[in-house]
Amino acid sequence: MATSTTVALLLGIFASVACASANTLQNNSNSKFHPVAKTCGPSTAKIACVYRYGTLLPPSFSRDQLPTVGYTGTLVPDDPSWNLVVDADFVIFDEKRGLEVLGAAPTIQKKYIDVLNVIHEAPIYVPDLNKLFVTQDGPPGNLSNLVIDLNYDPPTVASFVTDPPVYQPTGGILHDNMIYWAIQGNNVSLPNGLKQRPGVVRVDPKTLKAEWLINNFYGFFFGGLNDLTVDPNGDIWFTDSDYAFGLGLADNSNQLQLATYRFRPSTGEINVVDTSLEHPNGIVFSRDGKTVYISDTGLETVGPVASKGAYDYPIRIYFTSTLARNIYAFDVNYTPKGAYLTGKRSIFQSLEGSPDGLKVAANGYLVVGSGLSNGADILDGDGSLIARIQTDHPVENVAFTGKDLKTVFLTGIGGITRVQWNLTGPDPNKFFV
Repeated sequence: MATSTTVALLLGIFASVACASANTLQNNSNSKFHPVAKTCGPSTAKIACVYRYGTLLPPSFSRDQLPTVGYTGTLVPDDPSWNLVVDADFVIFDEKRGLEVLGAAPTIQKKYIDVLNVIHEAPIYVPDLNKLFVTQDGPPGNLSNLVIDLNYDPPTVASFVTDPPVYQPTGGILHDNMIYWAIQGNNVSLPNGLKQRPGVVRVDPKTLKAEWLINNFYGFFFGGLNDLTVDPNGDIWFTDSDYAFGLGLADNSNQLQLATYRFRPSTGEINVVDTSLEHPNGIVFSRDGKTVYISDTGLETVGPVASKGAYDYPIRIYFTSTLARNIYAFDVNYTPKGAYLTGKRSIFQSLEGSPDGLKVAANGYLVVGSGLSNGADILDGDGSLIARIQTDHPVENVAFTGKDLKTVFLTGIGGITRVQWNLTGPDPNKFFV
């Protein structure tokens, strides 16, 4: 049996422990959080370095879940350093690699080229001409696109129509000095009675002569090709979506599931290579050809009712933040009959909007347009976030340009931004290494 002295001693110990625990909780609730950001890097741009990826914020933080609210829309009232992120031109998450990407004197010129408040896509740089070709996905019925002549300072901008006219290209690359376009416009009322179905078109950038390569899958029309790329064998891979109907660029909704395809120009055969993504969008190969990256904009869905959204005309696109906004990597397995995919893995979920167009730098880094939001993300080949560019207009896609391929144009809705930094693009005619 415990003596009264022992009981008193035990009660004293328990009281001390309880008091210490209460003090610990109080200290934790009032703990000092490390500032989330600091000014860093060269003074030629506003640069913010984020501490430990910003994964620990004062608990008063909040963010609207709407996918159109960007990363900088996060509210962090108890940390004034967050304003550095909001105001930054470049946000760095991996300080060493991020500052290497920016180099000694990075610059950004937001809305460097003023354009209509419609989607601008498929920026394709042609080194032989030193010109950047950009598609203009609207307004409905428009047949013209833009060519930016970089031989002048400032560059000149002109509209062009291919011969024959092609309605609404939305993605593409340069391959063997020819432009390859993914076409989404689908059999709408066009000038001079023009009719077309979505497919793949090859364009000579010098003459603007256009040649159709495919426009159906065994008698079904595609919903609207979104983007394409070419593998080391010369086969064309493309994603098919329903954005054409959603943007009023098609009279009909889809006949086929949303999928990723491979087209063999050598035989004419088209194969479905993946149906697992909710909304396949941007597509690009790694420089060794062993990996293909595909963005999934599943948070954007197309419905029956049109309403005015971010554009100057009605659309049928809805946004649900709990759906996919990911980039997936697949292993590419080559056979004599064409490549197939294995090893699907999610490597990145976007900070904001939904990942759209993808480009691979010379060193294998990915530059990703944020789609709905104002910026682009820079990732390594495994999807680790290194840095981001912040613009004042949504960014759909990007292109490396210039003699040293260190000038990047970011195309999107209502503006084209120019960035000059230290990240080099690959020679588009010598992509695979």
